[in-house]
Amino acid sequence: MDTKYTPQELEPKWQKIWEAKNLDRTPVADERPKFYALSMFPYPSGNLHVGHTRNYVITDVVARLKRMQGYRVLQPMGWDAFGLPAENAAIDRGIHPVGWTLQNVTQMRSQLKQMGLSYDWDREVTTCLPDYYRWTQWLFLQFFQAGLAYQKEATVNWDPIDQTVLANEQVDNEGKSWRSGAKVEKRQLRQWFLKITDYAEQLLQDLNKLPHWPERVKTMQANWIGKSVGAELNFPIKTKGKQKQPNNI
Repeated sequence: MDTKYTPQELEPKWQKIWEAKNLDRTPVADERPKFYALSMFPYPSGNLHVGHTRNYVITDVVARLKRMQGYRVLQPMGWDAFGLPAENAAIDRGIHPVGWTLQNVTQMRSQLKQMGLSYDWDREVTTCLPDYYRWTQWLFLQFFQAGLAYQKEATVNWDPIDQTVLANEQVDNEGKSWRSGAKVEKRQLRQWFLKITDYAEQLLQDLNKLPHWPERVKTMQANWIGKSVGAELNFPIKTKGKQKQPNNI
């Protein structure tokens, strides 16, 4: 028996067999317990690197383990394809953003398949295509019509290179953008907000329904929910030797 392992020969052969047998497709009419394995969708930036491999192999191992344990596993893949970083990269190369983005999606999809990851490609989504973002628009309208979406001026983290707003988690401990490396600026801009704090108490209480989540992750979630607690204090105030009624603060 030939014990030499030649990936260029063996892997394409078996990947075609797996695809023909639909081994990674999520069973629909099935009574087995469900398990949802979701990795963060990558930016379609052009090529996968070792950081992508680390992220997606970990999730794939979990998905395969759950299948072996008798679960009906849904593990989709998609592309976080909207955003100014992709647009700026296309402008730098003199390419239309649509062509640049979809070209990268094709390249990165091919690389993920070469890695043998067990995604249900029938459920692939690309966030810059109308069949996806029509639903984000629909959801926003539901929030707006229910009074849960509103605008106001706010201080934001501004990346002067990518020309976009960053979340606090995207700014490193040196005050630089996680992606471009630019020194982040503080700007006052008019922004859309969702009234998540209206549901803060319910969201915080429901974290107790996640006993197997790591405490550090639940703490992060609690901080994102951002419930703030105030207090009312009464102070007697004297004016020209006379004591006035307590003022509420």
